[in-house]
Amino acid sequence: MPLIKDAISAFLGQGQEWKWSEHLHPASFRGVPFAVVSGESVFGRRQAVHEYPYRDTAWIEDLGRSSRKITLRGFIIQDSKVYSAPDVITQRNNLVAACEEGANGTLIHPTLGELTVSVTESGLRVNESADNGRVFEFTLTVIESGLKVFAITNSTAADSKVNANWLRTATMTAAKFISMVKGEIRTVTQAVKTIKQTINFWEKMVQSSIDEVTNLSDMLNSTFGSKRYGRYSRGKIGGSVSGATGVVLRNNDSENYKNVVNEKMASAVMGREAISKALSQLNSAKSIEGLAGGVQLVINAIINTTGSTTEKVRVFENLASFKNTQYQQSSVDRDVAEATTLLIIVLSSGAMAKTASELIPANRDEAATIQRRVCESLDNAIIKAGDLAADDIFQALVQLRYEFVESFSLKDAKGRLTQFNLPSVLPVLNIANRIYQDAERSDELVQAVSPIHPAFMPVKFKALKQ
Repeated sequence: MPLIKDAISAFLGQGQEWKWSEHLHPASFRGVPFAVVSGESVFGRRQAVHEYPYRDTAWIEDLGRSSRKITLRGFIIQDSKVYSAPDVITQRNNLVAACEEGANGTLIHPTLGELTVSVTESGLRVNESADNGRVFEFTLTVIESGLKVFAITNSTAADSKVNANWLRTATMTAAKFISMVKGEIRTVTQAVKTIKQTINFWEKMVQSSIDEVTNLSDMLNSTFGSKRYGRYSRGKIGGSVSGATGVVLRNNDSENYKNVVNEKMASAVMGREAISKALSQLNSAKSIEGLAGGVQLVINAIINTTGSTTEKVRVFENLASFKNTQYQQSSVDRDVAEATTLLIIVLSSGAMAKTASELIPANRDEAATIQRRVCESLDNAIIKAGDLAADDIFQALVQLRYEFVESFSLKDAKGRLTQFNLPSVLPVLNIANRIYQDAERSDELVQAVSPIHPAFMPVKFKALKQ
């Protein structure tokens, strides 16, 4: 029996060891204290019930955790010995004001602790009576609230689809290139010679682009954010804001600028070395497979280089415009050269789409321009694949184009813009406060409108509705 008793005590705990009353938090909402008599909380999952004809059971689709609804029944009292507060009328007015404030508030729950909540419609019900006197009873109903974010189908998820399609397209193109060349050649030596002649001019284009991608000025420009370092900065250090979407990235600022610059200089050197090494490996390749893999290595080296994303997009656009100017006398050599050109164009345009999908446009005009440039590059590759009857590559490029447009459309403010007409020229802080009731969104307006000077905003412009 003692063994059983000890086991039960160990499992349930002894009454004198832990007192629940000692672990309660003093209740309050937005700093207004009150006493709690009882509470009720609702937890669960959000679900969509799909019912189909001639099926006895339904398919339950899980949509994530449901919002937590909390109801507290409590009271406020004058001359309380538990908490310090003014007269009961003032306490009631303070509680009413806290519940009628627009933004989310902090609720200290007796057992759940600190929560960020929003008061529902008719969420506060106060009961006053002569019998209770200086005690006002109330019922408070709130819903747990979080940050304003988009659903899972946002640009991040769409960007991952673009990346997945790019990898699939690159692998498929390399395999198709190898099969096309091997189906045409009589000797491997002649095929390798023809491929190298075709690639030679493209290599020079890559070599001239190395300094553009790894330029220190552009690298630093894409390192520091616009929130702290001005609208022409496109990085994340110090925070950034997009005028196209209104998305604000709140990254910590650097305390050691010298280290940041030194790291970027080292990254630039390593990036140049990686691209040069990939070009050397491409030049030394002596097989068809090695040449196809070498082109992929060069493309990946440019993608992985720490540098300006905008410059990478421009470089890939230039590389995707490659045209073979070498004359080939035999039809076999012409077919090999055309297959090589297809490999270069598809990989370059696909890398352009992959890189551009990671770019955060400053405003709607920039988003539309980048989307148009990428689509034109992909369209040229699609036409080239169609001309050579490369159906698999054609379909992969069409799918990549679709995924990119869907991804970049989420970064475009189209459909969420409105025309603003102001009576006079005003500073951006004044306009942000007038339009959004939030002066902190002035950086977003500067990015969206791109004025000559933030102190003199144009009287007519387009910006996000809210």
